[in-house]
Amino acid sequence: MIPFNLLPRDAAASLPDARGFDPAMQPAEAAEPPLDAPFPQLYSEEQLYLPPSADRHAEGVPGVVGDLLNASGTKERRDLIEAMLNALGFDWLGYGTITFLRGRWWPLSFFTAHANPEWTQRYFSHRLYEMDLRQPGVPASSLPLVWDVEQIEAAPLAAATSATEDVAGRRQRFVDDLRASGIRSGLMFRLALPAQVNQHTVISLQSSEPGRRWITDEVVGQALTLGLSLHEYVLRHSRMPSEAGAAARIEISPTQQYILQHLLQGRSDKEIANRLDLSAHTVDYHMRQLRRRFAARNRVQLVNAVQQGDSDFGVLSDLGDL
Repeated sequence: MIPFNLLPRDAAASLPDARGFDPAMQPAEAAEPPLDAPFPQLYSEEQLYLPPSADRHAEGVPGVVGDLLNASGTKERRDLIEAMLNALGFDWLGYGTITFLRGRWWPLSFFTAHANPEWTQRYFSHRLYEMDLRQPGVPASSLPLVWDVEQIEAAPLAAATSATEDVAGRRQRFVDDLRASGIRSGLMFRLALPAQVNQHTVISLQSSEPGRRWITDEVVGQALTLGLSLHEYVLRHSRMPSEAGAAARIEISPTQQYILQHLLQGRSDKEIANRLDLSAHTVDYHMRQLRRRFAARNRVQLVNAVQQGDSDFGVLSDLGDL
């Protein structure tokens, strides 16, 4: 059994505001991303590998990190994380990188191995990160934010205007998608990346258990240990095979990946919008971005560029059929 008492219990007990949202916190209004906004890259456990130089028996490595290093393969690592999550009462773990751009948080990358697959698809294809009330509520001090769906749904909004009515509707969409994915509660914390200006790693543990009273100080401390251990493993010990050739990749957003998949199946813009629950304007925006990135003048050239090119635009195979 891997010990979870690496963090002192009073460290979790000293979180004064970890169990509630700031009443002044408001979601950002809907807007198209700027043309130079970063597009997130989704990657899976299979894309990680341990370089030959990795020391699997290095002294001073935390127990959980050592177990991940000593695992025989991806399945054993998955089983290890899943067992630790279940022991704490959680079902899923999300791990990603975000950046603060033009007053908003934008996703850069996301590790899909331990995440809820349905929520991952909804979060990126529906751009739910634009209305994620949790992101601005996470303390900058790296302390965790404990939340549940009812708390998010009850968070106050500003005075009623046409703009805030839209925000309220989008906030409800966020809550409805959480419930549809089976997620009821969780905790989230953010870590600064010293080598990258204005970038953070976000770690989110999620559970199907309703309410948040079950997330005690002891659970918070153990969850921090698990999240920090995975962070050290991914950030310091593992590598992605595509890193060396990353400059040659055509990086596109998850929404654009879904649109391309439907485009290759011969669907029209209207059909794509209906299937992905997007507006016609949003599909048109992404189609223009795709034509620009693939240097195509029309739909036919875009399809040919994707089919004949050797760029890897898809890492969503684990998310299921659309």
